[in-house]
Amino acid sequence: MDVATRLASRLWEARRQGGVVGRHVANELESVEQAYVVQRRMESMSGMERFGWKVGATSKAAQRVLDTEDPVTAPMFLPFYFSSPGEFPVFAEQGFSVESEFAFRFSRDLPIRKHPYRMEEVLSAIDVLLPAIEIVASRFEGGFRGLGPIRLVADMVVHAGLVTGSPVDDWKQVDLKLHVVKLLKNGDEVAVGIGANVLGDPINVLEWTANHLSIRGEAINAGTIISTGTCTGIVPVEPGDEVVADFGDFGSVRLSLVEPNMT
Repeated sequence: MDVATRLASRLWEARRQGGVVGRHVANELESVEQAYVVQRRMESMSGMERFGWKVGATSKAAQRVLDTEDPVTAPMFLPFYFSSPGEFPVFAEQGFSVESEFAFRFSRDLPIRKHPYRMEEVLSAIDVLLPAIEIVASRFEGGFRGLGPIRLVADMVVHAGLVTGSPVDDWKQVDLKLHVVKLLKNGDEVAVGIGANVLGDPINVLEWTANHLSIRGEAINAGTIISTGTCTGIVPVEPGDEVVADFGDFGSVRLSLVEPNMT
């Protein structure tokens, strides 16, 4: 068994059953490219349908915590996707946290091609905006802080799950850079952010992602959802917490965190 397959197996087991993997286990990975191979191995062994892509490290706050400088991507799987109000199990040792994000659903394909996609092409392929809460967790010991780009990518960019609210059709009339998002935990406001916190504008993330995936040999298919990164930082949660992401005129997203069912 090669190093990518071995690491993918251990990370996938931790994602499904809890526990953490020692950071030293990833020391044999020499590059981010090898970490993306770990992702592909994990997706293959999961046998799960992919519904979209998570884009991470798009905000300065997340980059500082994770010790990385560039955005990265990971597939999101259908069994971990919910419509609001959602419920999600939390493994205490994995440092579960939540992020408020703008997500978008594509209505037509963006196939792999040699020349870059322009912003106008990407936007014309999008159907709706989806207000979202992403659930994140580190399957490596030590949590998120200082994880670094190689471990970050190998661990599916710390993605755990996604909950989305009602689709928004007329989002193109709104300046997302200035759109305020509030995050409440157990009724208390714990974080506030704006769309500009992710690469200056969530639509910048979409253009970057379309070209990043195309270069890597991945098309964006109709129906794909892309989540663009946290506007409100990384907020820790634990079982029993009730979280609401308030997107103003775009509606809200509700999430309950629960103890994992290990039966």
